[in-house]
Amino acid sequence: MTKIEEAIDISAPLEKVYAFAGDWRNLKRYFLYVHDIKSVNEKVIGVGARYILRVKFLGRMMTSDWECIEFLEKGGWTFTATLMGGKASKKWHFISENGSTRVIFTMEYKPSPPVIGNIIDILLIRPQWKKIYKRAFAELKRLIEA
Repeated sequence: MTKIEEAIDISAPLEKVYAFAGDWRNLKRYFLYVHDIKSVNEKVIGVGARYILRVKFLGRMMTSDWECIEFLEKGGWTFTATLMGGKASKKWHFISENGSTRVIFTMEYKPSPPVIGNIIDILLIRPQWKKIYKRAFAELKRLIEA
């Protein structure tokens, strides 16, 4: 199982950070690998909200299906996401700290096929995800603090 974590402190109150990061229409503004996002159903927030995304990953345009499976108002959410035939868990957690907000992200997935997939993950996929999330969090901070 691969686990990728990223965290950042944003100099803004939790309500502001949560409102911006939690609005699916803003996703393309800080996740630069996302090229298009569409809501699949009427529910756009909370458990059951689903989105289809067009993303550019490893130089290729791909489709990813995201579904919210856990939701805590002003606390965070967890999505499952499909990409390249696999499924990942993507968890966001928001913590208020003295007028600022700490945003913590954790992604977990199982590379496949077992042996070759682990090697490809270590050499190519994991470093790409780390780069994507590091850049996304820096952009999220920049947008909210501006």
